[in-house]
Amino acid sequence: MEKTEKLHRAMTRGRIGPLILKLAIPNTVGLLVISAYSLADSYFVSELGTEASAAVGVTFSLHVLIQAVGYTLGMGAGSLLSRSMGKQKIAEASQYALAAILLSLLCGGAISASGLAFRDPLLRLLGATEAVYPLASAYITPLLWSAPAMCASFVFSQLLRAEGRAVYSMLGLAVGSGLNIALDPLFINVLDFGIAGAAIATLISQCVSALFLVCAYPLHHSHLQPFEKIRLSALLDTGKILVAGLPSLFRQGFSGVAAILLNRAAASSGDAAVAAMSLVSRIFILVFSLCLGIAQGMMPVAGYNHGAGNHERIRRAYLFSMIASTAVMLLISIPLFLFSPQILAWFRDDPKLIEIGAFALRAQSVVLFTHGTVTSTILLLQAIGHPYLGTLLAAARQGIFFLPLIFLLPVQWELTGVELTQPTADALTLLFAIPFVLFSFFKIRDTQKLPDRN
Repeated sequence: MEKTEKLHRAMTRGRIGPLILKLAIPNTVGLLVISAYSLADSYFVSELGTEASAAVGVTFSLHVLIQAVGYTLGMGAGSLLSRSMGKQKIAEASQYALAAILLSLLCGGAISASGLAFRDPLLRLLGATEAVYPLASAYITPLLWSAPAMCASFVFSQLLRAEGRAVYSMLGLAVGSGLNIALDPLFINVLDFGIAGAAIATLISQCVSALFLVCAYPLHHSHLQPFEKIRLSALLDTGKILVAGLPSLFRQGFSGVAAILLNRAAASSGDAAVAAMSLVSRIFILVFSLCLGIAQGMMPVAGYNHGAGNHERIRRAYLFSMIASTAVMLLISIPLFLFSPQILAWFRDDPKLIEIGAFALRAQSVVLFTHGTVTSTILLLQAIGHPYLGTLLAAARQGIFFLPLIFLLPVQWELTGVELTQPTADALTLLFAIPFVLFSFFKIRDTQKLPDRN
């Protein structure tokens, strides 16, 4: 109880900047290591050839879709439990955590079963060409088996982050990612498993990560005890969790759909184009982790103070998150623009791949600053009980704008249109976000009067 009271005081009275950074730094590191193992697969598999790189690129959208399930459940339940802990309702918060954990295993199992049953049509849907298909098939099978552990890992990490245990969350993700990176060369080259070795490394590392993270509860590294009373009635909170997690579902879910459509659009220009656009997407996710980590550091602070009725701290946390994340994105966009060819060459020394990818990466770096404002606004709305508005904004980048653009621009400019689709969608999303930003600033002052829309 003393630890819980100490946490409550820190969240509701501590200095905003240092508090958010204390939560944001481990969040960011955790996100970076997730992105790092994805890039590690690309790096080690690239030694097998451009077709192998394209095969990993084709299956990248499946990674994103599995993560979408984990983020939806984890951030949805995390938003609810942060507000419950702000009201000092610890038992209620524990039940939200239990529901999310059970749902992650059920959803992950469903993804594995359905994916394995319909593997061939799934690969065609993802955009696998005839040359890439055998390699993609070998890679996707162990990846599908990893779905329950991957979903659970994301849920555990988000739940721990939401209650202020960001360091333990980071360590759990780092253990899995570090193991993945170490196992990649062993399975791919030493044991000669080829491209399947990269996916087997992912399967093992995700299981280890999930096991490490779940140990937070029996070892009392968490303020909650979701397994103290395991009741299936906790699943009655499924609706609340899904509604609270809608912004994450749309943000990550549309990312997966966008990756599929991007691969299919690039496929008409050859496997080098598919590999290049997939690699650019993975690099972007690594960079975006810096922005998302800061915003996620703000999210539990906003949630706690929403529960405690302290609207001024919510406003200050939101403003700090926007300024800090925008500044970071601006700074990193400069070397990203200047050294795009060199960055891509580190993964695959293919002149055509580098030419295609460098243009796309530079185009995205020009609008990189837009993500600070948009991401902070989405997560704030999610944290303080406005999931539908957050969902609408989250759906903009790779849904409302990307989906029509990926069909329109390539018709006009072919491969250049494919390369410009994402940065154009990013610029339009910033304009679309302006009324949401204004709403957030003007409504925060009335937080105490707003209903808690669980």
